[in-house]
Amino acid sequence: MNLIQVFHCHFNSNFFPLFLEHLLSDSISASTGSILLGISFVAPHLNNLYFLTLCQRNGVYQVIKWLFLLKLGLGLVMLLAGADHIYLLCIFIASNRVFTEGTCKLLKLVISDLVDEDFVVNRRQQAASALLFGMVALLTKPGQTFAPLIGTWLLCVYTGYDIFERQPVKDSVLAPDISSGSGTPPLRLGCFYMLVFVPITCALLQLAAWSRFTLHGKKLQAIKTLRQGTQHGHMIDVKAI
Repeated sequence: MNLIQVFHCHFNSNFFPLFLEHLLSDSISASTGSILLGISFVAPHLNNLYFLTLCQRNGVYQVIKWLFLLKLGLGLVMLLAGADHIYLLCIFIASNRVFTEGTCKLLKLVISDLVDEDFVVNRRQQAASALLFGMVALLTKPGQTFAPLIGTWLLCVYTGYDIFERQPVKDSVLAPDISSGSGTPPLRLGCFYMLVFVPITCALLQLAAWSRFTLHGKKLQAIKTLRQGTQHGHMIDVKAI
């Protein structure tokens, strides 16, 4: 699940300027595009303060689940609305990046909970935080590599657009349909489909994985209590958890 989130974060980072150029450049000014770009980098850090408050009130599990559902809901709304609703498109592009980056930060809290669980269940003398964080970083590293590769491949397949050559490729999915019918350029439509289908797909996969995550609620509270107890030298049998 963390692999998917890292993939989505780096997908947004790599293709955010491309989305601005081909989806919004004809409808908004350059200054507005710069503002959107600035918001997308600054807002996630400010938004984390609010997310942390929500986590203290409702728990990390629920907040992350809400963010996954929000990602899915916004993607479906944008898909139904279409690429011609410029203001809605601006909001979606900015919010998609903001919420995705915020979720990446919150998942580190989940890893911390896993460190506590490992410490208590395996009766460790010291927490294996470096090991777990390093293992997660290793397993999620491919997401950083595959995000630009898959995005570039999808763009080339569906629109015939090669970002390296900037010349259309003959074998494409959308180009024949668009040239013969609709007035929407194939590159713009391809960017729009990438913009909405990647979050929808990621959200569905993450919700499926997140529903199987059990370290929350009473179980997490028990782990936290036992973790605090071991700090005072009171080891308690936790095999029943």
